[in-house]
Amino acid sequence: MTTSTTITRVQPPAANRVVVEAEVRRARRRYPDAWVLLLRAAPEWHGPAEITVDQVTVRVVPCVSVLAVLDALTAHADGEYLVLLTPHDPHELGANVLARAAGHQVRPINRWDLVREGFGVKRLDPRLTHRQWAWVSEALLDAQPWWPKLGGAVLDLNTALSRLAAARLGRGHDQLDVASLLEWTRDEAAVGQFLELRPEERAGLTDWLESTVGPAAGVTFRLVNHGHAGDAIAIGLALSVLHVPEAARKQAAIQARVRAEERFFAGEAPSEAALRAFAEAAESVVVRWLDRDDSDRAAVSLVLDRAAEILAELRAGGLAGASTMLAAGFDARLAELADELARVLPVPCPVDLAPVEEALGRLKDHRLSKARAQDVEAAEMAVRLARWLTVDEPPPGTVADGALRHLRGWGWVDRALNTVWAADTSRVPQLAAAYQALYAAVRERRAELDRGFAERLAAWTAVSGVTDELLLAENLLNRIARPVAAKAAPLIVVLDGMTAAAATELAEDIAALGWLEVGRREDGREPAVATVPSTTRYSRVSLLCGALRTGGQAEEQAGFREFWRGRRAVLFHKQHVRGDAAQYLDQDVRDAVADPGTVVGVVLNTIDDALQHGRESGAAGWRLDHIAYLRELLDAAQRAVRPVILTSDHGHVLDRGEDPGSEHADTARYRTGTPGPGEVLIRGSRVLVPGNEVVVPWEERIRYTSRRAGYHGGVSPAEMVIPVLVFVPSVSLCPSGWHEYDRKRHEPEWWRELATTSAQAPVPPAASRRKAQAAAPAQDEGLFDVAEVAHSGPSLGRRVASSELLAAQRAYARKAPPDDEIATLIDGLVEAGGKLPVPAVARLVGQPQMRMKGYLALATRLLNVDGYPVLTLVDGEQTVALSVELLKEQFLSGGDR
Repeated sequence: MTTSTTITRVQPPAANRVVVEAEVRRARRRYPDAWVLLLRAAPEWHGPAEITVDQVTVRVVPCVSVLAVLDALTAHADGEYLVLLTPHDPHELGANVLARAAGHQVRPINRWDLVREGFGVKRLDPRLTHRQWAWVSEALLDAQPWWPKLGGAVLDLNTALSRLAAARLGRGHDQLDVASLLEWTRDEAAVGQFLELRPEERAGLTDWLESTVGPAAGVTFRLVNHGHAGDAIAIGLALSVLHVPEAARKQAAIQARVRAEERFFAGEAPSEAALRAFAEAAESVVVRWLDRDDSDRAAVSLVLDRAAEILAELRAGGLAGASTMLAAGFDARLAELADELARVLPVPCPVDLAPVEEALGRLKDHRLSKARAQDVEAAEMAVRLARWLTVDEPPPGTVADGALRHLRGWGWVDRALNTVWAADTSRVPQLAAAYQALYAAVRERRAELDRGFAERLAAWTAVSGVTDELLLAENLLNRIARPVAAKAAPLIVVLDGMTAAAATELAEDIAALGWLEVGRREDGREPAVATVPSTTRYSRVSLLCGALRTGGQAEEQAGFREFWRGRRAVLFHKQHVRGDAAQYLDQDVRDAVADPGTVVGVVLNTIDDALQHGRESGAAGWRLDHIAYLRELLDAAQRAVRPVILTSDHGHVLDRGEDPGSEHADTARYRTGTPGPGEVLIRGSRVLVPGNEVVVPWEERIRYTSRRAGYHGGVSPAEMVIPVLVFVPSVSLCPSGWHEYDRKRHEPEWWRELATTSAQAPVPPAASRRKAQAAAPAQDEGLFDVAEVAHSGPSLGRRVASSELLAAQRAYARKAPPDDEIATLIDGLVEAGGKLPVPAVARLVGQPQMRMKGYLALATRLLNVDGYPVLTLVDGEQTVALSVELLKEQFLSGGDR
């Protein structure tokens, strides 16, 4: 019986262009004289018949038989490199064929050798040759022909797979995390290429990424495999809503999760932990987008809107308000703030504002707070206004008092009010109602303060209208510009119509450019007062001439030169500032600013023009880039090391569309006749109309001419108070006796935090304060012990002042304040909740504010026994703080406490 044996040939792997090029390079290095390479490979070739490798023409011929090999060798031309792909063994080809081949052999294709050579390593991680990773070598060679050299001895498994995954996903190898995977899902072409990979490679990469990146990667690839790649991030945001604690137990969320399982995962949902990790990763991606300066806001909006649509499709749209990322969640927090504001208005108390502050904090914590910066700013301004409504604001006692309080407080109120007025509340109807109620409450209070200021102004102007201390439009150059010019010729910029509110914003932007703000007063900026009427024709010419004048630009030019008689001075108006093509500032302006010996004045009308024509931008305030030419002028002054004085000739009020009244005149905010409601008659030498008498409104709603965006000429503080800002490029240019200002110093206490008292309000007598506190109901908690205030015996301050320890401390502070002042200081701080602004403390103890720095230094030396911080200065040394507990511990003992 004859037995026949059939030998089954094992088909060698197919060669691709990457393999052929690598083998040719290797053979040419080892056998430079050989021009034939035999590769044991499947006799198939899907590339071009000829390829170029290092400038050498290579012809690739698949040879299914030995005869085909012989034919190819016969046809081989000189100067051509020949690669023969044959499945035959060396003994089948014969010695003659092998003699012509590189190395006299049939070289087998070893993909791992090519991988090792490609990465520049000597050895491979043994795990790579395991059957589980058999697909990796071909995938590596397929994905990218030339890998960056590792420079190490071994190519380990994780490095190989991370480089492969990065190449297949089109991501940098150092960016492979779940967030980068989610961003990859938005690349439709890259996802399509991944789905076209061989199944074993696709499954292998998925498993490896899930094991290294985390379970969220597995969720990502399941969505990709089910055709939901484009919605992956939006699905993650929707899932984040369904899995937040406050929504997780709701029936709507439970049912929506079941629907999501069927729709997105074919009924086999990933684990709860994997879904949570995936949802958190989706949120982190969107946060990353929002944090980038170049973020695509449109793309963010599309993803957020799609997430809201998915929730609605899952019948869980009502849960979107719980989201920390979706717009519905942001709007829900706005609505919550609106409800809290409505609850405390129109007359809030400090204790009422805690829920309002908490609602604002939750709004600012929302992930969209940066993208919705305008909404957050309006909300923050609204809360600041609510704080201000809790501050004691008595009517001004003098013109100087009113002007100072406007510059340092009411102007900040105006800034906040402008922002709230312009807020977009279209998405949250109750927010509109809350902001309107807030506006009404603030305006009612401001109207009373405006009326008080106008009455003081009328009385003062009628008597004399001059002062040794208060800055006026006509003495501003003499009292401010001359001392500055003693150091270096200044650039004086008059922003026609700039209010105290606008000055607060512009000063912040200018300080951010590196300018140092300085001033005459140690406690902060000082105001000037415009002429009556507060219009350009009267106030600006008086300012620029340094004396009360009436006129236009010609009078201003002549008066400015006359004021600076004895040194070079030049004044530029708007029409002279604009330069030619490719030169924003006029050359004459640039030359004048560059000349260190010339005092330069520039009048910019941007704000005043906006009152006439309105602002196309609709912006609520005035920032540096809103004022044409101002940034460029500041840059030129900084290059010339020149001080800058930024001021105005008057302020303005805005038209809010309210009833203007029935009177008519040729000018918007002043007239002749008899004053009516909201108006006052002012007469005196600073009233520059013929007859030195005029009727002017203090009520901002009154106008006598056709409607415009805003008006000036009246006697409201917003029109009459001129902000004065002085900036120097170097501290060496600060005038002698002047002071440097920190930006935060100018912010009112209520602007930064809930105020316990007003920096401007007078401190009531101690006896009346104690009586009021004693009448108040006791609370469980507070900043200080209410029982202390109602103490029937000596006050805490009196007990400390009469203690033996305080008497002993006087040996170390011989010039310290007397006992009665120490008692008054302690009692006043206790009854104010432990903190008072320095100006309020000065009034409390009856000391000039300029002496408070030394006064408080001696008081702290007296009270801070052994260095314990009983009495301290906080908030940039703007506020005096008292630790009641430390005070009692140091100075009182036993039952006396």
